[in-house]
Amino acid sequence: MTSGPSVIPATKFHIPSVRAGIVPREGLVDLLVRGRQQKLTLLDAPAGFGKTTLLAEWCASPLEEGAFAWVTLESADNDPVRFWTCAIDALESLEPGTGARAREALQASPAALLDVALPLLLNDLALLERRVILVFDDYHLVRDERVHDSVDYLLQQLPDSVHLAIATRSDPPLPLGRLRASGEMTELRAAELRMSNAEAAVLLRAAVGVDLDSADVARLVSRTEGWAAGLYLAALSLRGRADATQFIGSFTGDDRHIVDYLSSEVLAGQSPGTRDFLLRTAVLQRLCGPLCDALTERDDSARVLERIERDNLFLLPLDTTREWYRYHLLFGELLRYELQRSHPEWVTDLHRRAHDWYRAQGAIPDAIEHAAAAGDVDDAVELIATHWNDYFNRGHLGTVDGWLSALPPETLSADPRLCLARSWLALDRGEIAEADRWIDAAEACIEADRDNAWDADVRADAAVLRSTHSFKAGDLGRAQEAARRVLLEPASAPFPKFVAQCMLGVTAFWNGDHSEAVATLERARSVAESEGNELGQSYATGYLALARSALGDMEDASALSTAAISLSEAGGFSEHFVAMIGHLAAGRLQEGRGELESAEDTLSRALALARRGAGALELAAALIALAQVRQSRGDRAGAGALLVDAREIIDTCSDAGDLDRSLVAAEQAVRARPRGPSRPTTERDELTDREIAVLRLLAGELSRREIADALFVSLDTVKTHIRGIYRKLGAGTREDAVAGARRRGLI
Repeated sequence: MTSGPSVIPATKFHIPSVRAGIVPREGLVDLLVRGRQQKLTLLDAPAGFGKTTLLAEWCASPLEEGAFAWVTLESADNDPVRFWTCAIDALESLEPGTGARAREALQASPAALLDVALPLLLNDLALLERRVILVFDDYHLVRDERVHDSVDYLLQQLPDSVHLAIATRSDPPLPLGRLRASGEMTELRAAELRMSNAEAAVLLRAAVGVDLDSADVARLVSRTEGWAAGLYLAALSLRGRADATQFIGSFTGDDRHIVDYLSSEVLAGQSPGTRDFLLRTAVLQRLCGPLCDALTERDDSARVLERIERDNLFLLPLDTTREWYRYHLLFGELLRYELQRSHPEWVTDLHRRAHDWYRAQGAIPDAIEHAAAAGDVDDAVELIATHWNDYFNRGHLGTVDGWLSALPPETLSADPRLCLARSWLALDRGEIAEADRWIDAAEACIEADRDNAWDADVRADAAVLRSTHSFKAGDLGRAQEAARRVLLEPASAPFPKFVAQCMLGVTAFWNGDHSEAVATLERARSVAESEGNELGQSYATGYLALARSALGDMEDASALSTAAISLSEAGGFSEHFVAMIGHLAAGRLQEGRGELESAEDTLSRALALARRGAGALELAAALIALAQVRQSRGDRAGAGALLVDAREIIDTCSDAGDLDRSLVAAEQAVRARPRGPSRPTTERDELTDREIAVLRLLAGELSRREIADALFVSLDTVKTHIRGIYRKLGAGTREDAVAGARRRGLI
């Protein structure tokens, strides 16, 4: 697994402090305290209605006995792995160790979010001895459907000790209607968050320093419709004015007009130095003294930030030491609007300065963001090409995808390193054809510029990916050929050499050359061990177990399979599809010893892992092995259903080596008449009308896809019906099912 510094800024987990001068809202806080007996608290209102401030008051309330885990979300959190890593980090700040296994599972296999990582996290949450409120602030910045689906799952399974609070500008795509109808949600919207005349009077008095006439307060509340941000901006604009009544009567209109008017008033009221500072730092999501110095070319930014916070100019501290801050989201938007309006020529240079500072600090995501915003595509490309693999290996696939998507398409397709990144993403999603397209693009780039830019490492990376892709697609010959090309490249990096040796050993195994497989895999394992590559060690060791077993060396094979599984568990990648090889080897050995129940459990585990991204042959092998065990245990129909899936996979492989013969043998075993009493026959009324319709079409020459088209259903639906037919008729193959149906007069 890749190690390195955290990719999540600690400032995201800081609970905002309740600053002096904030209007207390005891009634709303009391409502939130009572509502945490339910599953969800939803604060849903436009910008500037005080959602974050109210949540901070709730956190600080002496009435609340629960502990808060806070996450301030941003656009970069549109990545399920990053999103839940943030949540787990926040929870661990309260209860060390909470979610540790879930984090490992998530980073090892992002596809395991719903079926492994979240169940592990929920198990930890159920053991908490105190009530915890998990806060997601600014949830409207999340647009990834996978994140929404996972939050929905969390809500459905949430233990009583945990409450979820969401602050957002718009309704999230969660089952709000269901939660509302079942009384499991407290919701506050703009109507409840609007300030009353009395609350507005307190706010204005604290900001202006004098009491305003009640009629003026009422008029201001009416004009802003109780909108806290509008009232606060008005208060800042009122400072030092002799005639408050005249000022209050001088603006009308909707929120946008009020914002435009009052923001210009607020900025106009600042000293030239402060105004310049605010505008030059408007491009930043987070601010600290040295970063602001880099943008403003001054050396006192830390003191300026402290003063701006004291003056209540919508600056929020992000840590207890007052080192990092952020502008209130609304105020930041206003500053960027004003910057673009008044000094558009500054914007590019400010982003470049931010990029340079972040790059020097090693804050790669921020550096990439500002390079892209500055239009410095070349800098962004180099950063992405250099660092994408680190983030990919941590499971932050959505982050890498976002970086690549932000680049112009012509830039992406012209750089083989980025094409290879796109291909790895596609492979991880199981999109074999898409991965092939991007490998083709990478190879075309390299070939077109062979005499210039791309060094041996890039060429080796392309060949490695071609080999890996070919193996995953079930083309052993092409995988072997590409792996040999890697070994001919004078690449300096050991990883391509490891993958090439591994692929040569793996392809030798599936081609039945087990002695060659052992020799090559031993070399691959040695390289992985010397580089501290535990994932690679586990993979090579698992295949060594399979090869040793095929050679009859069962004692060594057993030790190797145990070692492969132990490596995956100790390395924190037990949920990665690579770990399936160790389980496949162990399950086969258990079957050979007659331990059929244990073998079925182990091979079921191997199959579940294989479905998360293993190669076609590996998935088919897991299906065949499990089918053989179920056949041995008397479950002929269950075995047949698994072999149907295996046959479908093998038929798509252009070079499956010896595995096709293994599948044929397993199919013949299932077709053979079982010894002893046969399973009782079934009558027609046990088959549904739809199954009868599928059965009739099975008797013809149509493929499963064509049957689906004929019945206007999905291919998955047809597969489900076929499994039901096989089970009810005791059949193991299509021919068995048709013959049995005819004997029974069903067709």
